[in-house]
Amino acid sequence: MRTRLFQCFLILALVSIVIPQSCWCSNAEDYFREGYVASMKREWNLAIDLFNKSIDLNPDNPGFYVQRASAYQMTDRVDDAIRDYETALRLRPDYYLAMEYLAGLYETKNEHSKALEVYNRALPLIRDSKWRSIIQWKISEARKKAANVRADQGRQTDR
Repeated sequence: MRTRLFQCFLILALVSIVIPQSCWCSNAEDYFREGYVASMKREWNLAIDLFNKSIDLNPDNPGFYVQRASAYQMTDRVDDAIRDYETALRLRPDYYLAMEYLAGLYETKNEHSKALEVYNRALPLIRDSKWRSIIQWKISEARKKAANVRADQGRQTDR
């Protein structure tokens, strides 16, 4: 009896090592959790695959899109990340963290006017005074950069 029990335990242990945990997922939240674990391990492509599965099963969860967007950012897929942040905001228009990340991506693409618009949408939603001051600073920086871009464009057309 002990031998049989030990054999069963050994088989289960081997199966759990050989078969990836993602195969044990049964719902969108399971895939999301596994994707989050993969992202913590910096396994970005695996995380993206798992977030894809969670979104396939529950396309109305804005948090799933935000997490996949952050994994896309880590693999330099900026346009995919922007698309996911925008989707998250369509699903939950008051998701100010998604707004901040989206605005930051617009800034990396030198689209400062778009970044400014998104930061301005986020500002009224933020209650924490420290966080508000950070967003206000980002707004002032985006304004400066947008003004510089417009000035540079004006100089180029004058030539």
